[in-house]
Amino acid sequence: MSWLDFDGRVLELAADPGVPLLERVKLCGIVSSNLDEFFAVRMAGTREQVESRVERQSPDGRTARQTLEQARKRALALQADQDALWLDVLRPALAAEGIRIAPVEECTPREKRALTKRFDREIAPLLTPIAVGSAAPFPYVSSLALNIAAIVVDAATSERRFVRVNVPDGVPRFVGVGSRGTRVLVEDLIVHFLDDVVGGTVEALTVFRVTRDADFALSDDADDLLEAVELQLAQRRFGAVVRLEVGDDASPDVLDRLTRELQISSDQVYRRRSPLGLDALLGLASVDRPE
Repeated sequence: MSWLDFDGRVLELAADPGVPLLERVKLCGIVSSNLDEFFAVRMAGTREQVESRVERQSPDGRTARQTLEQARKRALALQADQDALWLDVLRPALAAEGIRIAPVEECTPREKRALTKRFDREIAPLLTPIAVGSAAPFPYVSSLALNIAAIVVDAATSERRFVRVNVPDGVPRFVGVGSRGTRVLVEDLIVHFLDDVVGGTVEALTVFRVTRDADFALSDDADDLLEAVELQLAQRRFGAVVRLEVGDDASPDVLDRLTRELQISSDQVYRRRSPLGLDALLGLASVDRPE
């Protein structure tokens, strides 16, 4: 709980109008980076205690279950404040300084043509849509990677399919276009062209992101400490999902499918109004604008 309180103080500093704007953007990104680590380690470890039915109280008088419940409430409140800060304060303030984060629909026709060319050349070749069905199991989803889940209606057969599309790591999160300082989120750009990517009509979709258990412990009597650490780090890639983040507009059908495939409960789902993975703001804050 004190970790979450610390993140709250960082967010308060990000909300301080006396702090330079790009520093505020950077601090907002740091809150997300801290929360990612918090869920991967602290929430994962606490959930393991609950599942192991550990009933002893911690020094603050809480059981593991009480800590888990209260931490979720505090995290939800914290991310709601962060969403409001980004959407209602920081993003408009950046736009006023010529750094516009905009959806594709708000781009000019010339900017849209440039985005289309860039998508076809740099992004489309990196996308790997995977249909999920009885003969095709749900693909492995890396921790903290952005993905798009969609229900697609096949144009030829009218069959409904559940499809996962990756958001590539090797492209900028904020795709610059034109001379007005406009930047488009790469996932928004993929969604804009999603019908063409999946070869059908997208009926429902959501951007999603999972956080996996990264907590581990080493035995005191390990023969080779380096080997033990390497083994634990290799296993950590496949840790259980402890958090599923989805867009606030995620459809019930898509969300239900994700929770079943990822084998998680409803209290592990976190809806966001802002873009997922706001730690990407750390890169945006590095633009060369010393003033």
